[in-house]
Amino acid sequence: MQKARLLIFIALAGALAAGWAHADSQPEQLRLISSSATGTVEATPDIAIMSGRIIEESQEAEEAIRLAQRKLDTVIRYLKQQRINPDDIRAAQVLVAPKWHYPRNQPRQLSGYEASANFTIKLRDVGLLANLYGGLINAGAGELQPTQFDFSNRDALELDAIAAAVQRAREKALAALRPLGNKVGEVQNLNINTHWQPAPIMRREAVAMMGVASDAGAAEVNIGNHTIEAQVNASFRIE
Repeated sequence: MQKARLLIFIALAGALAAGWAHADSQPEQLRLISSSATGTVEATPDIAIMSGRIIEESQEAEEAIRLAQRKLDTVIRYLKQQRINPDDIRAAQVLVAPKWHYPRNQPRQLSGYEASANFTIKLRDVGLLANLYGGLINAGAGELQPTQFDFSNRDALELDAIAAAVQRAREKALAALRPLGNKVGEVQNLNINTHWQPAPIMRREAVAMMGVASDAGAAEVNIGNHTIEAQVNASFRIE
């Protein structure tokens, strides 16, 4: 009996020792604090993206294509006269589609053909915008879409916004830990998202989409500052 008790005691001691060794081998549980923040950078865009459409109609498909191509050539020639780099002009192939008329209680009837082509301009001198709005319509553009803007140094601006957001997130975590007597340690997790929503200028495009070229002098275009925004979610080690 005493031998049996001795064996049980030895087994229990071994199990406890093994448990302690296993516990010592586990990594220390990290204590983390999470924080989110937004960083913004304002700048004036120095690139404008203009896009438009050429539209022509005719009773014959080939004639509609010929008219649309001639008008597209006129638009491109006008843009080159404005000293816009040909590499910054993109023109799609002229496409043609039938136009149908739907008389009441009768089968549909072919009324002609519509040919169209889209074009896009990357304008590296935004000061030309005011003149181009009316000039493109006079050259033959049937529609102009709302102008979009961009930055030649957008990557650098995004990095500045990210840095501001990360700094803000750390400051928020520090503000929460300071009353507790803790400090912010190394970052353990970091998620980043950048966002930029340009505000298009609508004044001249609205005139263009109605197919009316203004005879008045070119209006001033005030682009203003646009905001690049970075959002971060960060987890820091509590020390």
